[in-house]
Amino acid sequence: MKSTIKGMLAGAAIMALATGAQAQELRFAGGWPPGSQPTKMVENYAKTLEEYSDGEVTMRVFPLSLLSFAEGHAGVRDGIADMTALLTAYFPSEYPTLNMLAEFSELVELEQFASETSSVAFAGAISEYVLLNCEECQEEVEKQNHVYLGAGSTTTYVLQCMEPLTSVEDLKGKRIRTAGAYWARWAEEVGATPVSMSINETLEGLNQGVVDCSASNTADFVNFGFIDVVKYVYVGLPGALFNFPITINKDSWNSLSDNGKNALLRAQAKLLGDITFAYILEGRDGKERSPALGIEYTAAADDMIAMNRDFINKDKEAIASIYKERFGIESGAQAAEALEELLVKWTDLTKDVEDGAALEKIYYDEIFSKVDIATYGK
Repeated sequence: MKSTIKGMLAGAAIMALATGAQAQELRFAGGWPPGSQPTKMVENYAKTLEEYSDGEVTMRVFPLSLLSFAEGHAGVRDGIADMTALLTAYFPSEYPTLNMLAEFSELVELEQFASETSSVAFAGAISEYVLLNCEECQEEVEKQNHVYLGAGSTTTYVLQCMEPLTSVEDLKGKRIRTAGAYWARWAEEVGATPVSMSINETLEGLNQGVVDCSASNTADFVNFGFIDVVKYVYVGLPGALFNFPITINKDSWNSLSDNGKNALLRAQAKLLGDITFAYILEGRDGKERSPALGIEYTAAADDMIAMNRDFINKDKEAIASIYKERFGIESGAQAAEALEELLVKWTDLTKDVEDGAALEKIYYDEIFSKVDIATYGK
């Protein structure tokens, strides 16, 4: 009897060792702090990946510890981490095509696309375009030893101000914190002064009067404490959003089995749905809390919204010229047209979406299920 039990235990140990040998752990280095909603979504992603791969692939999440956002590009390229949320705007010379596409997010503020959930439509549109239709994008990412796995999105950018703005004239001379090239161009166009300031410095900048307004997304209104100091929030301008691709080290991707790759793509659909919708929910929270805090949270004046849409219609052509001049990219006009067509499709697909779970299915069916794992990222 004892020998039988010993044999069973030995067999179980061998099975456990065999299973352990087959399991592969990926390291995800996130730039969001511990406990934040995006970090929670990434931690759920790790659990989902293990479930979808039947334990073959696991993931360890390092929130703002292994790599910062500024270190994510080189860290994944060099194998310090396997995966990250890549803020391509930090690396203009490495990712010019992806940054150009991200600037076309201004389109979501046009009348036919503008809504509280326009970010989920843009995340779908840009992910589909890059994963399935943009060879130039793939070559750009491959040169950096990364593999692109779709992109999440913040909500659109609004003006969060210390002073009231009732018309276009009120924008003149205002000092506006801007997060990138699009917002700086916009501020100059309306006669304001763009101020380059990190998101972590913006609360103090508003409180000390260094800036009059911040162009920030509606989730940052809560996450970075702007809700504690600003008095006015104007929706409908300047628009655009921050796009963050999820990337994996090329060698790490190609070390996965077909089952592991499929599981990762399925989990990606869930992550992008969850994290993009989390920004929407945080934006709603800020809007709901504002009246009790005496904050005027409202749509911008009609003339301001009309001015903004006129600017976008002109600027989408300027983007193509800017990136052609600076980086030699010839595909700007075609990319803008393709993304605008995809936004029509994705606005319709996501118009009734109410949570990340619904987005997971749409993202998987329309994008990730169509990726050819036999050739992708090789």
